[in-house]
Amino acid sequence: MHKQTHKRAFYTLAGCIAALALCVAASLFLLTPAPKAQDVTIPGTRGDIYATVQLPGKLARGEELPLVVLCHGFTGSRSGDGHFAPLADDLAARGIATVRLDFPGCGNSTEPFTAYTLSNMTDDVESAITYMQQTYGTGRTALVGHSMGGRLASLYPQRRGGITALALWSPANGAGLRGMEFLNIDDFSAVEALAAEAEASGSISTWGVDVSGTLFTEMRDSDPNAALRESALPTLLTYSGSEGILSSTTQAETIAAVQSLPDGQVVLDPFAAGNHNYLSDDPATAAALDKALRQTTVRFLTQYLG
Repeated sequence: MHKQTHKRAFYTLAGCIAALALCVAASLFLLTPAPKAQDVTIPGTRGDIYATVQLPGKLARGEELPLVVLCHGFTGSRSGDGHFAPLADDLAARGIATVRLDFPGCGNSTEPFTAYTLSNMTDDVESAITYMQQTYGTGRTALVGHSMGGRLASLYPQRRGGITALALWSPANGAGLRGMEFLNIDDFSAVEALAAEAEASGSISTWGVDVSGTLFTEMRDSDPNAALRESALPTLLTYSGSEGILSSTTQAETIAAVQSLPDGQVVLDPFAAGNHNYLSDDPATAAALDKALRQTTVRFLTQYLG
């Protein structure tokens, strides 16, 4: 009798210890921090792409890891005017990975700026998505694009597919060559003259960089708002109150395109005090703009990725 009692007690204790060990192991797995933001080189179609990867602090085994690709604007970099790193932190806190990359001729890229074309940037985004899938097992993917990066994001789903949602910050979505209106917002005929010269000679110097004639041609042949309507993806659109380099016509046409989508959302009011880059000379205003931009974007994306 005593032997049976002792035996039952032993097995009960052993079972409790085993269960406790499993709980501890599971807790350690879930609480073990994943790598924080890390700079990587991604194999691309033309060479290495310089990028930064941010992973969630907790990774659960067997769960699909959502991904957001952050696309900067013309002559920008993967810092995204200071917005991308804190946005990546916010998304990581909600279990979403990010990758932000330097497009050709920008940031740490070793290519000349003449390689900055829509087709090359499209290839780079695809390479980044493939890298994240193969390296970290990412699944559902969204694009966040600012300015020219917003135009790229608008066009990408139609050209390559595989995208779940879009967040567009002040996209340069004017139809055709109007997408380059920021080169001279006061005189579009001057932009047309730049395009003609670049397409005839191969490139032209403007805005402190050598812009390829190929970019002008690709811009002329693209209509991002038509692409948005065709893809019909969940899309967030923001514009600031003091755009400065995008015309009211471009803004109105893009707002109408996003509002026509089944899951389109346009948010303007929180950014009334900001410029095209969602910045301000006043530190308090700049901080408020950044916070509103991140909160609006995270809230939208987690609906479709979280």
